[in-house]
Amino acid sequence: MKKPYLILFLMVFFGIKTIAQNQEKAEAPNLEYVCELKVKLKPALVVGETPRGTRRIIPIIGGSFEGPKMKGEILDGGADWQIVRKDGVSELEAHYQIKTDDGVIIYIKNVGLRVATPEVAARIGRGEFVPSSEYYFRAIPKFEAPMGKYDWMNNAIFICKGIRNPDGVVIQVWKVL
Repeated sequence: MKKPYLILFLMVFFGIKTIAQNQEKAEAPNLEYVCELKVKLKPALVVGETPRGTRRIIPIIGGSFEGPKMKGEILDGGADWQIVRKDGVSELEAHYQIKTDDGVIIYIKNVGLRVATPEVAARIGRGEFVPSSEYYFRAIPKFEAPMGKYDWMNNAIFICKGIRNPDGVVIQVWKVL
């Protein structure tokens, strides 16, 4: 027997699978809708130009949220710490808390990006309504919930789409399955 046939024979005889046979087909994960947050904001506090870009702090002063498994209010006291880079991209890092209608407080850290052309960014900055199809606003919220009914939020990855409105932000959240 020639070597390639011998190797193939031994693989079949001993049930050895190739690496390609052990790999699963690449398939995108599914998403499960969690909720929509309607976040109320105060005007941005502009720190100014830093080595990383323009630093802005946007106070989160309230709002509401609702989804199939939960609803409630967004509590005053959070903020979105932003860096607007030289290329116009906004790096976002928001820390805030929500309170469910059954009294549970859940902490959220949401990190993401808003990418827009300079013209679209200027329209958003002037407080104009800009359709979300004209910019990219995505983030990864990390939830920290107490043990109990909402513990499932501690053990999953979430993604969200942001929509900037003149009077606040809408955050649509999905759990990655």
